[in-house]
Amino acid sequence: MNEEEKKKKKRQIEKGIVAGITSASVLLGGTFDSPQDLINEQHVKPKAVIEQIGNIDDDPEQEKQKSVFEEKLRDLIYRIPVKVRMFLCVPLWFLGTFLISLTDLLTNTLLAPIGHIILNFVLHVLLLLAVIGICVKILFPDMPWSKIFNKRTLLLTILGSILLSLCDIFMPMVWEDYRLYRNIAKFVLGLTVILIILRPFLKKKWKERFTYEIVYDETFAQ
Repeated sequence: MNEEEKKKKKRQIEKGIVAGITSASVLLGGTFDSPQDLINEQHVKPKAVIEQIGNIDDDPEQEKQKSVFEEKLRDLIYRIPVKVRMFLCVPLWFLGTFLISLTDLLTNTLLAPIGHIILNFVLHVLLLLAVIGICVKILFPDMPWSKIFNKRTLLLTILGSILLSLCDIFMPMVWEDYRLYRNIAKFVLGLTVILIILRPFLKKKWKERFTYEIVYDETFAQ
């Protein structure tokens, strides 16, 4: 085994250790309510678990399995000597509790709004593309989709979707009654974006129509 393989194996072992410690800490943090509960010499079942076991017929199957798993885990942990639990399991419990709290904080404060904004943006993009595609196909039934959704159309659609998403974020800050007139405001802004994107297609249709009328008039005059 050369030096490079030894380093690679060492990194794999270190990653495995970190993953194991993280998993064990989260498991302890989610199973035990406090360090006192963890180092208690007597196996005292928490009230929530007792209620779940007592009403096991009324719980969903997933809740039953979770309760049984937690009970088995607690049984296993309580078989470990108290001193080992105190010096090994308690630090892991604090780490797991911190990771769980951090995850909840990110989910409830940062990730949730960001996820909502991203979903809102994606919905705007899909809606604009659908409306634009239908309108252009009505104007030019034989036009291929590659020409309809060209770089200009896609770029303006993305910019328009960003504008519609920002409207929902910042307009309530400057307009108190925005929520009451949100649909009207979004409709007007969305219609403006659609007309801007459709402008070259409408212009092309107008030219074709104008040219046809000129040719028709000249033919009729003859």
